[in-house]
Amino acid sequence: MASRFSQIIRYDKLKSSEFLGLSTFQLLIFLRRSIFYTFISIYLNVELGLTTVETTLMATIGMVFNAGSQAFIWGPLLDKLKKTAAFVYVGEFAAGIGHFVIYWVYRYYLDIDHRYAGFAIIIGLSVIESFWSASNVGFSALISEKTSDNERKKLMAQLSVVGGFGGILGATMGGQYYRGGLGFETGWLFYFVGIVMIVSSLVVIIGIKDIKLGTKKNNQAPELSELNPNVRRTFYTFLLALMIINFGRNSIALISNLFLVAGFNATDEQVALFRNIASGSTLVFGIILGGRASKFDDQKVLIVGVICAILGVGWLGLAPNFTFSLITAAFIGASQLIINASSYAVAARLVPPEYRGRLFAYYNATFFLSWGLGATFFTAPIADYLINRGYSDADAYRISFIAAVLMTVVGLFVLFYSYRRISCLELDECDD
Repeated sequence: MASRFSQIIRYDKLKSSEFLGLSTFQLLIFLRRSIFYTFISIYLNVELGLTTVETTLMATIGMVFNAGSQAFIWGPLLDKLKKTAAFVYVGEFAAGIGHFVIYWVYRYYLDIDHRYAGFAIIIGLSVIESFWSASNVGFSALISEKTSDNERKKLMAQLSVVGGFGGILGATMGGQYYRGGLGFETGWLFYFVGIVMIVSSLVVIIGIKDIKLGTKKNNQAPELSELNPNVRRTFYTFLLALMIINFGRNSIALISNLFLVAGFNATDEQVALFRNIASGSTLVFGIILGGRASKFDDQKVLIVGVICAILGVGWLGLAPNFTFSLITAAFIGASQLIINASSYAVAARLVPPEYRGRLFAYYNATFFLSWGLGATFFTAPIADYLINRGYSDADAYRISFIAAVLMTVVGLFVLFYSYRRISCLELDECDD
């Protein structure tokens, strides 16, 4: 059994100690994400009185700061310094400290006006995203640096299995400690997440080492204009497909929790259960993709992930009760894992090593921006408009889910076109 396990986690360049460090880091990432973000949208909307659109600003403004910092600051800087692990632990540590500061500011405004307190949280989370994003681009480049082309989907899937356990633990704890908003008001959830992030940074410092490079190479970063035009166009077309797909499927991420409360009167524990079903599905499909299925074609696997997203979001608009809505959670968890792992493998194959910082910053932007912008400018306005027209909150959310499905389907067709470009690029037949 031990030798079988060692075979599963064996990589050409990634050491066992580094695999352990990445796994621990991933566990902590999913733990603090699920314990905090599972309930923060409900808290802002239900307890602090922000509208649906205002609630989605939490992700929209934050992800704009995140993606912008990756694209214009951390990505270019990473291509010059080549210190991937350093970017990860500096970003995590800074964001951890930031959560303490956010709580102190939020508590000050909570005694003045609840809406002010809500916007204090939104603005605070947005500011720390600027520093936190260094960790995001560093992690993406680190995985590519430590693995070969045929290992990346396998590693991403295996890390997602560990992350699935962290997500289940985090959502369960959030369900226990949210307590109608007291978990945020007392500071427990802010402090806990901040401490976890600081511990995450220490895990990376101890377990993962940067590759040592010569000084000359460290200071060289070729311009994007020097990248092969066919590679550049193909990569950007693939990113366009990912952007539309992610904007469609992730535009319901924040308002889905609001729907569970409005449509099914879901309790804190039921909201946590929905999140845990998604994490459990991520865990199961991570085991599948991290094993023999890691040899499956990355592009075909990505299509399966998109179809799972379409089915999941579509079913949420039709589910008659909370129990049946759990089917959506399973599809969403599966799609999240499959799309993340397979799209990363496709992107990493296209990205030359000297451009990893900048191009992975663009790749990450298609995911990060989708959590907020898709909701703020697409599904949330649809829901708020319908609510103002007299529809119930639940029915308004259901219709917005159908709109999200249509956007994701459009993205799937763009993905097919990007595959044509990738194919001609591999055959060296691209003529534009």
